[in-house]
Amino acid sequence: MKKSKFNKKQDHTQRDGSLAKLLKAQTSLGAFPWWPGGPPSPYMTLYIVHGFSKALEFGAAVPKAPVVRAFAYLHRHYLDEIVSMLMAHDTGWEFVTFLNYTLSNFPDASWTGGVFTDAERKRMLDFSFKHWKEHSPYLKGYLALTLKRAARPKDATLVWDSVMDSAKTTEDEGTSWAPEDRGWLWYNDTIETHAFALRTLLELKPADGRSEGLVQWLFLNKKLNHWKSTRATAEVIYSVASFLKKTGGLGVRETITAEACGAKTTFTFEPDKYTGKKNQVVIAGDKLGPACATVKAAKGGKGLAFASATWHFSTEKMPEKGEGDLFAVERTYFKREKKGEEVVLKPLAEGAALAVGDEIEVHLSIRARHQAEYVHLRDPRPSGCEPVAFNSGYKWDLGLGRYEEIRDSGTNFFMEWLPEGEYTLKHRVRCAMAGTFKAAPATLQSMYAPEFAAYSSGALITIK
Repeated sequence: MKKSKFNKKQDHTQRDGSLAKLLKAQTSLGAFPWWPGGPPSPYMTLYIVHGFSKALEFGAAVPKAPVVRAFAYLHRHYLDEIVSMLMAHDTGWEFVTFLNYTLSNFPDASWTGGVFTDAERKRMLDFSFKHWKEHSPYLKGYLALTLKRAARPKDATLVWDSVMDSAKTTEDEGTSWAPEDRGWLWYNDTIETHAFALRTLLELKPADGRSEGLVQWLFLNKKLNHWKSTRATAEVIYSVASFLKKTGGLGVRETITAEACGAKTTFTFEPDKYTGKKNQVVIAGDKLGPACATVKAAKGGKGLAFASATWHFSTEKMPEKGEGDLFAVERTYFKREKKGEEVVLKPLAEGAALAVGDEIEVHLSIRARHQAEYVHLRDPRPSGCEPVAFNSGYKWDLGLGRYEEIRDSGTNFFMEWLPEGEYTLKHRVRCAMAGTFKAAPATLQSMYAPEFAAYSSGALITIK
């Protein structure tokens, strides 16, 4: 109990210190700069009051006076620049939509000082709705919620249905959209878009089952990728907390029962206790048998749970076919034959004889059903072959950048970013020694989430 009180006090101290540092940066105009001592920034000011509105939603203590002062500055900016410069030239709806949504996020006009009149709010909303088709999915979420709160439910449904109609839902990946072009813009960020889509869906269509698919996609994306900003992470936490609060899964006890090799193990997750990352059951090799062919996992509670089963094996027998889930890899060998001035690729049949000096072109067809970062593809080389190229280096083609490493035992491909889709990577080897040689499977694996992996079939290479 003492430890709990200490942690609580420590949390309050950190929060109060951060708030004091933030408020110290507020200028006499009520604006917030990008960095302390810098010029007033309309966007940073709006972003900060937007964060305060989220804190209010979850019952956090928010000082009202700084928020009122910030809105006084934003209203002046709206009159002096938004109306006269942006809206007058029929542009800048992104900021207008964000501003109007943030205004709608506060419980009453006392938080905004009442500086924005009903007529101004209506003009902003009409302006945003006029350009709704040009909004990104993220901004459409802002606009849809603002329309709904302004008693325009049909318009809100029109805008939001256009977003959900383009969503893709699968059993393994959940609900998602293709990444937006110009993803460096704040209103095109993939993670924030998916997170806020969850928040929007909860308010507009709380019974829509795709909200669970959005949570699934976000957690899966976190496991396979490195999020580049604290803002994206904060947006996810806010939206997932809203989801758990709405579905009764916030701050509750969760259990997962894993059944493998005839034994059951139950893991318990308390809301106020971190149990670590190694929540796993390891079955030793001498315990494996037919009963281990099926692994079952069942969860208790309303939360989303991830369970994975991974085999680590060593065998002299080459796999006859490849296996994978979110990843897949297929390896094909071609014999390079020169006909006149051209080189023809001839598929290499299993057991077909090659001669010393023949060249083999290896095609590695990989598939990712979900975008991933830091992925390793390894292609072991048959012992009787040598690489044609000896220099490692970075390459970019097919829309895929990777570092290709040539080693004695095989060729490695390291991809910092593997977008969803199919790609074929190629390299060549030369037959250097007579004999029959095994080629171990090519493997494709996430380096920081190794449970996501795939391997190709094995092969035999005969050189005479």
